[in-house]
Amino acid sequence: MPSQVHHHRGYRIAIYSPTDNYAVITPPGSNAVIDFKERQPQSTVVEGPNVCLERAIDLIDSLVPASTRPDHPDHPTRLPS
Repeated sequence: MPSQVHHHRGYRIAIYSPTDNYAVITPPGSNAVIDFKERQPQSTVVEGPNVCLERAIDLIDSLVPASTRPDHPDHPTRLPS
């Protein structure tokens, strides 16, 4: 069981902490885990699970183009000002 589950931009981040911390990320609308290989977010016990969560969020932000983010001014669901 994950020790923490968070959602960021539609992606689900589950933090597991057996000895060290590592994140498992699933895309929106799916239960399939994305295999990041050596880029899988991790942290040591000393760093803690919140550092692992921050790394997972940074990784998701690097994958999702800015214009697809709901807070971006060019997002298709935003109305012109």
